[in-house]
Amino acid sequence: MSAEELLPGGWVAEVARVGDTVRRTPPANAGYVAELLRHLERVGCRVAPAYLGVDEQGRQVLGYLDGRVPWRDREDPAYFSDGALAGVARLVRALHDACAGTPLAGDAETVCHRDLSPKNTVYRDAGQGPLPVAFLDWDLAGPGRRVEDVAFVCWHWAELGPGADPHELARRCRLVRDAYGPLPGADELLDVMLTQVDGTWRGIAEGAERDVPGMRRLRAAGAVEAIRGWHAWLRAHHGALTTLLTP
Repeated sequence: MSAEELLPGGWVAEVARVGDTVRRTPPANAGYVAELLRHLERVGCRVAPAYLGVDEQGRQVLGYLDGRVPWRDREDPAYFSDGALAGVARLVRALHDACAGTPLAGDAETVCHRDLSPKNTVYRDAGQGPLPVAFLDWDLAGPGRRVEDVAFVCWHWAELGPGADPHELARRCRLVRDAYGPLPGADELLDVMLTQVDGTWRGIAEGAERDVPGMRRLRAAGAVEAIRGWHAWLRAHHGALTTLLTP
């Protein structure tokens, strides 16, 4: 077996590269994730790494995806360009379309990733800057509404908090909506964002109190305070953003 190379950026799960594979701490819903990744590969929806099984240590074995992951905050503005953001929206649409109406979605509209962020996205150089090619970290995936993942993209690929520009957030939200295409629940986008941001900081805080290692690390890095600040900023600009996002 090739030597293991610990990969950076793993706040919650330990991730190591072994040759052309990646080994990860298995999620609580490991069986579901395995079926989802197999389904995506089977239907030719190349938005995720290939699922290759479980190793002798019980870790997920996934295919290694060549590219770059901007796991440091805002390390390069090119990852947040309009072209890159539109590419993210199109990948999300491909995921949703591939899963809608399948047993994986159950009675829901589709399957949602539920943790979309630049740190969970693989980019490759397309000649005019990096473009997204796949998503990583499917641990929270499950049945849901299309607008949930779209909202997640809108606030993770934008700047929130003191000094941020509501007009720029609204512009990027519109760009995502346009690139994604017809979106059920688009009029709820801002409220879904608010609920997600609120739930994110609360989830980290509660997990840290339960002594979950990954949540402890996030809290120690200041994630709770930062995300609470984003939520307060969104609430303070709710009226203006509602007007700006109204078709």
